[in-house]
Amino acid sequence: MFAPDRRHQSLSRVPLATIDRVVSVRLGPTRVKGNAQPAAFNRQVAMYLAKHVGDWSTPRIGKFYNGRHHTTVLWAVKRISTMRTRDPELDGLLSVLTQEIRSLPNGPPGDDRLRLRRFTQPLFPCGLEEEVLDALADRIVERLKYEAFIAGLRFES
Repeated sequence: MFAPDRRHQSLSRVPLATIDRVVSVRLGPTRVKGNAQPAAFNRQVAMYLAKHVGDWSTPRIGKFYNGRHHTTVLWAVKRISTMRTRDPELDGLLSVLTQEIRSLPNGPPGDDRLRLRRFTQPLFPCGLEEEVLDALADRIVERLKYEAFIAGLRFES
């Protein structure tokens, strides 16, 4: 076996959450269940940028986007690459998003970049992933609905 050559990767990669946040602010939500438009397109753009700007692996990108398979990420990257060559507006948008992502500061704490640095740190430092917390919240809501039904109460969510 051989070890992968990681010399080309930067030591401080742009976090997936940061790439997702930049795309979401500009285009709209990306991390939603299902394949409804425009969220599916927004997610594909974010996946493309995560691969090309963030240098993330397709399995890791898929995991971040609600556990999607790595082949879904490959398809999204290929689709956006093809669309980019045919659509100058999309090419311009991707250039702007790339510039925004790359311009985010990654300097040491203590300077004027501290505010943004705090914003890009993990939301849950205790180790819980956002997906786990979302699933837990869904289970709690379902449990509350069930208990309200048993008690004869009307539960509105």
